[in-house]
Amino acid sequence: MPDPAPALETRAVNAPTMLRAADVRPASYQEEDNSIEVVWSIGAAGLRFDWLDGGYYTEELSMDAGAVRLGRLNAGACLLDSHSTYSLSSVLGSVVPGTVRIENGEGLCRVRLARTPDVADTVAKIIDGHIRSLSVSYNVFEFQRTEREGEYPHMLATDWEPVELSFVTVPFDAAAQVRQRSAAQGGDHPCTIRGAAAPNTENTMPDPVIVPAADPAPVVQPVADPSPAPVIENRSAPTVTATVIFERCGRSADLGDTFARELIVRNEATPLTAIDFERAISDRLIEARALPTIDARAGRSGTENDGYRRAIEAAVILRADPNATVPEADAAAAREFRGMSMMEMARDYCTRTGIGVFGGNKLEIAGAALGLRYGAHTTSDFANALSNAAGKRVRAAYDIAPQTFGPIVTRGTLPDFKDTNIIGLGDAPSLLLVRENAEFTYGAMSDTGMSYRLQTYGRIIAITRQALINDDKRLFSRIPTQFGFKARDLESDLVWGIIISNPTMGDGYALFSAQHGNLGTGAAITVASVTAGRTAMAQQKSAEGGFITVRPVFLVVGPGKQTEAEQFLTTVTAQQTSNVNPFAGKLQLIVEPRIIDNSWYLIADPSAIDTIELSHLEGQEGVFIETQAGFDVDGIKTKARLDVGAATIDFRGFYRNPGN
Repeated sequence: MPDPAPALETRAVNAPTMLRAADVRPASYQEEDNSIEVVWSIGAAGLRFDWLDGGYYTEELSMDAGAVRLGRLNAGACLLDSHSTYSLSSVLGSVVPGTVRIENGEGLCRVRLARTPDVADTVAKIIDGHIRSLSVSYNVFEFQRTEREGEYPHMLATDWEPVELSFVTVPFDAAAQVRQRSAAQGGDHPCTIRGAAAPNTENTMPDPVIVPAADPAPVVQPVADPSPAPVIENRSAPTVTATVIFERCGRSADLGDTFARELIVRNEATPLTAIDFERAISDRLIEARALPTIDARAGRSGTENDGYRRAIEAAVILRADPNATVPEADAAAAREFRGMSMMEMARDYCTRTGIGVFGGNKLEIAGAALGLRYGAHTTSDFANALSNAAGKRVRAAYDIAPQTFGPIVTRGTLPDFKDTNIIGLGDAPSLLLVRENAEFTYGAMSDTGMSYRLQTYGRIIAITRQALINDDKRLFSRIPTQFGFKARDLESDLVWGIIISNPTMGDGYALFSAQHGNLGTGAAITVASVTAGRTAMAQQKSAEGGFITVRPVFLVVGPGKQTEAEQFLTTVTAQQTSNVNPFAGKLQLIVEPRIIDNSWYLIADPSAIDTIELSHLEGQEGVFIETQAGFDVDGIKTKARLDVGAATIDFRGFYRNPGN
């Protein structure tokens, strides 16, 4: 009893944009309009590899007039250089509107070449016949699938659309017909497959043999049978050459020059047949696709990790802030990516690295680009680039965020997180008379009784799959910028918090107190009240009772006293000596918004006497960025950390008036 026919099904998938070799007719050149005729498709059948289902199939493009959507080409589609759609400089010309047609099973059209100087050399090579390789990218919206015993599944494209034409140095291998993904064309459009169910797994199909040849025509020629079987050569097929190996391996980041050289050495020892060659490539690609710890190499040549990361970092930063400063070389490399959305960048990365997600949904593509594969968390160049971009935005914001305390503090570093005792200098700076044959005496160095330590502060930015899909620019604009500002604000909180809170010093008295002689009575900012403060500071003595030189350099107020302070410091020519303001132009004004009362302060130059010390962890001065593949989130976590501490060293450089 014959086996029942397989049940028919209709399947909806996301299909990529695909490429095929086309033909140029140099003899058809017309000088009057600088145009040339091309054959953009003959619909020939050829083998492709389905990365989604993991098997070969025969693809044929129907050249029936009703099967091909010609509107896009006939509207004057661009003629590009190597399918590059992210730069206007890659445009070599355009399709002449109204010339796209199908005649005798061939897709024909005339393209007009540009006359601009930037493409003159390339156009001249096309006209002279030196560049003859043309490639067409196309979208398939409906396949008719047919299966026959002993043959590969036959996929007839019954609804498809050519997208654009490109001149290329080496066309995609029309003999191999391995399914390619165009980085320039994102694809991922809906496609319906009508036809038989999955093929009978009991039928064992041999691997296809690709015969390398200079002629780019497909090995499988179109025949009248709508389900042609691919040509399968025996093991006596011609062997491959080093040139073929390099060209074939140069099209995938997972193959590249190193693998090509390995194959060439192997080929020299024992000549590879075409079937051995394709099997070696297939094994390598499957291995790269299956291992979650793949060392993804990306870039134009497939091996430029650092260059690719810097280009992505610059593109993301400039998308978030076109005025951001990035190295000129990185900005130039980023032009390729600046026009892409985050999902397009993720898809481009997967394409460059050969990660097999071309039929997957957006979450799968975003996860694969971030290194989330098969339930494992790994690292990827793309994820590192995004994290570095976020980190650079944090650090840039940290560096430029305004701070008012800078002139009044001393900056230092501490080697660890232990308590650090604050040592004060006594009379050590004073030089004492040393008589003949007498000994030098030691200046006193005393422990102030104060100590402080570093504390760790931080937050985390999570770059998730959902954020990539949503193209959330805030991840690289406002959020990192606010992180940087908040880190800077934290330092301000520590420094001004000490001054405003009036902490108790090691001697048991408050920083500003009558015992320390640096607290005035409430008064407005006048010549008399500021003179009282200057006098109090000048009368300060060291711990050993010696005179020291302390002069006020900074007048510090809150916003409520700013106008009063500005008026006081303004130089005005007085008619009487008693009206002269001796402080005009001699004190530097600092307005700090954290001072919300009427208090005003006089503070000395920290280079003349210790005031406040702000310290960071040694080797990590400033905000520090760490990146980790997420476990609690599906994405990459970028942590901004600040190890910082602050303390008052000496009260003698400060004076406070409560104001009124």
